[in-house]
Amino acid sequence: EGEFVYAIYAAVIHSPLTEHVVLPPLYGVTPHLFTNSEVIQAAYKAKMTETRTRIPSHFTGSKKNPEQRVAYFGEDIGMNTHHVTWHLEFPFWWDDSHENHHIDRKGESFFWVHHQLTVRFDAERLSNHLEHVDELHWDDMIHEGFDPQAMYKYGGYFPSRPDNVNFEDVDGVADVRDMLLFEDRIRDAIAHGYIRDHHGKIIDLRDDHGIDILGDVIESSMYSPNPEYYGSLHN
Repeated sequence: EGEFVYAIYAAVIHSPLTEHVVLPPLYGVTPHLFTNSEVIQAAYKAKMTETRTRIPSHFTGSKKNPEQRVAYFGEDIGMNTHHVTWHLEFPFWWDDSHENHHIDRKGESFFWVHHQLTVRFDAERLSNHLEHVDELHWDDMIHEGFDPQAMYKYGGYFPSRPDNVNFEDVDGVADVRDMLLFEDRIRDAIAHGYIRDHHGKIIDLRDDHGIDILGDVIESSMYSPNPEYYGSLHN
């Protein structure tokens, strides 16, 4: 069902035949992905008993965890809807040869949108007497855990992350060693001002299109000139 919803939204957004079709926001179609299980269960009960009710929604986490101060940002329904809608507008799997259409400045938009999100998050943290977000280090421990307290539509809770865990390899998906290599290669490309494509050709990053190319490389969309070498750091 989730794949069907995704496919429908992607098709309607990108097809010229549905240019004027207005889709309902995803939080109304898949609300269980945007709020916790208590809200969903209370809403289900109200519907089954045909009882009008006001359902309070509480952010996840504990007051003992300082990160709880900015839970309102990370769990904001509007912000998360914006984020997922952006990825539908600029899907990483978009292949011009199959879709007969090029998405202009997709990599630049990827970089800009995610930069704006992280900058705003830092601003919210400073407003709540928290430090800036630390750089991510693949060989370092993640000290703050997270429990989304959300439930899949047909049962089963979303996975949670306990405090003080290390990054681990995921069989068939990603190895920590590979992520370290990909990050080093991208940093090296930025320092030198160019990347190399599949054929070893140099592509300059120090012009008007550099940020567009760099965004494609970091996200590792189908537009990346060399995904085998620079990897899939974001996806």
